[in-house]
Amino acid sequence: MRRRRIGSTDLEASEVGLAVWSLVAGEGARSDEAAAGVLGAALDLGVAYFEATDSDDGGRAEELLGQAVRGHRDEVTVATTFGYDTTPRPWEPAGAEPRHDWSAAFAARALDRSLRRLRLEPIDLWLLHHPTMDAISSDELFELLEAQVGKGKIRHYGVVLGPGPGWGDEGAAALQERRVAAVETVYNVAEQSPGRDLAALATETGAGLVVRDPLAPRLEAAGRARLGFLERDRGQTLDQALLRFALADPAVATTLPPVRDRDHLAELAGAADLDPPTPEDLDLIAELHAGGSR
Repeated sequence: MRRRRIGSTDLEASEVGLAVWSLVAGEGARSDEAAAGVLGAALDLGVAYFEATDSDDGGRAEELLGQAVRGHRDEVTVATTFGYDTTPRPWEPAGAEPRHDWSAAFAARALDRSLRRLRLEPIDLWLLHHPTMDAISSDELFELLEAQVGKGKIRHYGVVLGPGPGWGDEGAAALQERRVAAVETVYNVAEQSPGRDLAALATETGAGLVVRDPLAPRLEAAGRARLGFLERDRGQTLDQALLRFALADPAVATTLPPVRDRDHLAELAGAADLDPPTPEDLDLIAELHAGGSR
């Protein structure tokens, strides 16, 4: 699988990456054995960017990721997140909104916990998970991040953005004011904002873009039907074409598509060998996007 450099860093990512957190939480949650099988298949297919999170299911994604890549450490880029305090508080009502803690002390503890679960060091890319403007403006927090780079616990840091708390404005501030190494955001044929603007800023600042939801999961069936020209007589599936659309922007380092099973993973990995969309394709997509529900 083709690889791309993440911005101006020394990190490389496969054009198709794997969101390990999607294997352990939500609708795609799997058993440890099943998740390990997907991770092994991804390594066999040449996937070289794996992203976990420290806030889902007690850090289970980090543990599974660490186990999977331990014998492949020099071949892959490992990313994970911090920022959410998931400590149980019995006095809070069920379903309470998750809490952020952007203090340097909390971040230091979160890093040590992630390193213990992953059982590898350094973390290649450590990501602020949905940062607020308070987080971006915290000199104390970013001094800590730089210190961890100096200590060799992390190699680079970046931000995971929206939807929800922390998105366009926070991403722009992280890129322009903090010169983060990477930004992760939703970007696809149906949801091109703020991803397109962030891609332009990432190019200006030397950062890389990690694309989440490249398969346009919120695109309705009628919209998918209108995009049928992308697969017709081309020897590619629509999911593969949607990945190629996201990868058409040179700022994009990798994509994190949802994976149904091993066959779907192989299909998506194969998109890296296909031709990018033509200028005519991009014009038609732009027209459809501008037309919206019409």
